[in-house]
Amino acid sequence: MRYKTVNANIKVMHNAYNCGENVPLHLLTDYVKGKLKPIPYTGRGPVVTPIIVAFDPASTACSESSNIVIMQLTLPLPAEVEIVYENLNIERTVTLEGSYFDELIKTYMDDFNQKFEDKFQLKSKGYNDEYVTFARSTFSNLIGGIGYFYGKSIVKSSEVEKPVYYWPAALYSAVPSRSFFPRGFLWDEGFHQLLISKWDNTISLEVIGHWLNLMNADGWIPREQILGNEALMKVPKEFVVQNADYANPPTMFLALDSMFNSMQPSEILDHHSTLKKVFHRLTLWYNWYNTTQIGPLPTTYRWRGRNGTTDRELNPKTLTSGLDDYPRATHPNDEEYHVDLRCWMAFASRSLTNLGDLLGINVDKYRETAEILSDNDLLKKLHWTGDYFADYGLHSEIVGLKDTRVGQNIEKRRVVRKLPQPQFVKVQGYINLFPFILMILEPTSPELGHILSTLKSDNGIWSLMVCALSVERILII
Repeated sequence: MRYKTVNANIKVMHNAYNCGENVPLHLLTDYVKGKLKPIPYTGRGPVVTPIIVAFDPASTACSESSNIVIMQLTLPLPAEVEIVYENLNIERTVTLEGSYFDELIKTYMDDFNQKFEDKFQLKSKGYNDEYVTFARSTFSNLIGGIGYFYGKSIVKSSEVEKPVYYWPAALYSAVPSRSFFPRGFLWDEGFHQLLISKWDNTISLEVIGHWLNLMNADGWIPREQILGNEALMKVPKEFVVQNADYANPPTMFLALDSMFNSMQPSEILDHHSTLKKVFHRLTLWYNWYNTTQIGPLPTTYRWRGRNGTTDRELNPKTLTSGLDDYPRATHPNDEEYHVDLRCWMAFASRSLTNLGDLLGINVDKYRETAEILSDNDLLKKLHWTGDYFADYGLHSEIVGLKDTRVGQNIEKRRVVRKLPQPQFVKVQGYINLFPFILMILEPTSPELGHILSTLKSDNGIWSLMVCALSVERILII
């Protein structure tokens, strides 16, 4: 690494560096502060103070185990510095700096912009430059957030008394938020790969392969990957342990199904070996859902992990569904069943069938399940309220949160104004749309027409969101 001032008349007053070993990112600021000390300024030129704060020259030694190098430059302002960081083992006729670097960056940016248009064709679809720039920035943030992680998850299940460590594992994955959630989330990753696979399906196959390698012998995958100390420091204690009895939406099927449908025969042939391995892992994953997440009635499914004893929540959360605080039945129990999970299973059954057909594998049992779960009459019988699709469970339409004295404190506690009854959870929101979103409804379905009319109305999907957030007919006291 080398540096130079852009203006040759600006002179560096002081320079120093420090090498650190195994410095976690979240402790970097404290580390740097601990290495700084005031030292006399012995250079030439006018200065406001004869003392500067700099790294102790005695702490500059680097070793092969150093994982971070921090450079410090002290200059009179205004100043501009160009830093050149390149592999010295690569012979270059021109150094990556100045106008040459600017021209090279522009070439790469032009190539990226052209590939983006080739893949997504936003301009040809009529979107203006403002929208295209926004889309490019969003996608760049997504694909730039792909990272490599290594460590051990902490898991528990009904088969062990205390949480235990998973095996040491690597994960190559995108992340929901590079600043706030810089780690892999199972259900988020399927949506990420819907886009990334359009850009480069080789990247997506590698990412999905890493996720499937995290599957245990039963077919379960931890839904949140907290691998390594840096990741652990960002997670509240109550969310660290992963429960092996809990699911997460199998969104990887969305990305894989999209990839299968867009692959040319030659691409399928090129990836045939990889796809067969993926298929066998997917069947194990699917079978885990189909045995551990079933509901009380045939062809019904239930998200696990809801707290049926708490009085601290108006409507107990369903973190496993991905829609954490979407209103479900107010009194969780084993008799409830959820329309979104049933639709996920219908889609997964169809996706497995399609992949098996592509690979020449017998998938009759998955085809049969797909047909049963896609039966619109059966879906309507189980989940249609007369106006929209909904969950079913032990539900009260009038509950609230009330200030309650607990010891010396005043806390919000739930009160039930109307006894819960087994019934449809009549809350309008995104859950109602799942049979449409995952293409379960037949084109001639009257229920599909009803959903489309709702979406076409002046308020459209926003009205559904507002209803879901306010929890229709549930009172706050």
